[in-house]
Amino acid sequence: MNKQAPSAGRILTLVAFTASCIGLLLYLWISFGGTTSLGPRGYEISAEFNQATELGSQADVRISGVDVGKVISVGLDRRTGLTRAVMEIDPQFAPRPADTRAILRQKTLLGETYIELSPGSATARKLPDGAMLPRGQVAPTVQLDQILSTFDPATRQAFETWMQQDGIALTNRGEDLNEALAELYPFATNLDSVLAVLNRDSAATSTLLNDSGQVFSAIAHSPAALRQLIVNADGAFSATAAQSTALAQTIKAFPPFLVATKTTVDRVARFAQTTKPLVDELRPAAVQLSPALESLAVLAPQLKSLLVNVGPLTHASKAGVPALETFLNDSVPLLTRATPYLAGVIPVIDYINDYRREIAGFFANGTAASQATLPAASGHGLVHYVRVSSPINPETLTDYSNRLSSNRGNPYLVPNGYQLLDGLPVFGSYLCTSNPQPTIGPTIPASLAAVLSADYYTSDPGGPPCKAQPPLGEATTGQLKSFPQLQPTP
Repeated sequence: MNKQAPSAGRILTLVAFTASCIGLLLYLWISFGGTTSLGPRGYEISAEFNQATELGSQADVRISGVDVGKVISVGLDRRTGLTRAVMEIDPQFAPRPADTRAILRQKTLLGETYIELSPGSATARKLPDGAMLPRGQVAPTVQLDQILSTFDPATRQAFETWMQQDGIALTNRGEDLNEALAELYPFATNLDSVLAVLNRDSAATSTLLNDSGQVFSAIAHSPAALRQLIVNADGAFSATAAQSTALAQTIKAFPPFLVATKTTVDRVARFAQTTKPLVDELRPAAVQLSPALESLAVLAPQLKSLLVNVGPLTHASKAGVPALETFLNDSVPLLTRATPYLAGVIPVIDYINDYRREIAGFFANGTAASQATLPAASGHGLVHYVRVSSPINPETLTDYSNRLSSNRGNPYLVPNGYQLLDGLPVFGSYLCTSNPQPTIGPTIPASLAAVLSADYYTSDPGGPPCKAQPPLGEATTGQLKSFPQLQPTP
């Protein structure tokens, strides 16, 4: 056992520790609403209540749900037999108007009473410090048991059953109840908007309520139908409760969906306003487009097959397009060097382009002429043969020393000359002669002469009128010359 006197350092440490504990306790006391004799007294008013058994010191004083002060003392007024509560009002809310009213309210069903003050009139005189509210401005407190005692025994029994069933229904559902209570404020805000709309359309609302009353009156005349409705509703609610998790997720996702929908609708509205002039201009074309789309439905299967077959091409283009881009970039120097040569090639290509239909027809007719087939002589497979027709006219029988009037041969036909319906033009007017066709000589046998007359010599041996085509240079390159003269591209 140490009998030595404590040193000065230990004494200072002990004093500092004791002072810190006292300071901490004092801080906690003041933080929780306690008062000290050393602090200044604030603005105080008092009121007397007939039933204040649950009201205690440091209870809240509120105005319109906002804390404005605390109850600093509660005591019995022996003269009146009432409970006198002294309230200290915060400086920013003092002084209070003389027409201020007071009433006791409870935060929960279990108690926790507080004093509710009315805002009062801004133009009324102010209560002095320490004033007491008149008895006429203190509303009597109604306890819950007093409300329940007004009900008859059957109603109280039904209320008791209802509360018991609520307890069973809310077992292990406290978090759900808290979330539901948290949504009451948004619900009340939205309900206020709905009620404003109903008030604005009061006539329609009255009609709806009247019709609803008639519906309920009709239901009351058929208890069996009402019972079946309740049973079906219970089944529907039970099925909904079984999917509560999915329903909760849907409800949580619904507000973001509404926000996104509103944004989309706003964009669509702006787009509609912007495109309205274009739509008005396209309306006549749309009327004519409908028959075309109906005809296009015939090609839909082929178009679907094309789109399906384009898939591999699209996949290959992911590598092919960059490779083609690289090839084109690398070909720039070559094309730059080839420019002088291309200047002479381009006019030739342009001239050939004027005869693109004739060239395409040549290859198409050549391909079609070789597609005829016959069974092979050996009896195995098919063989192709070329279909050729030879014109029959007097000029195919022999050569003539002079150009006949029926001759329309033209080795330099203008582009699209084969599409003319009034005959083939000749290269120049000097090729239109008047030399008649020869007659069948007497030395020809009669049987052969009959064949020649029927097949080679027609009733109109001269053919269509002979006319000269425009100069070939004018028809192709715009030059007023018989033949075009191709010039290098500058």
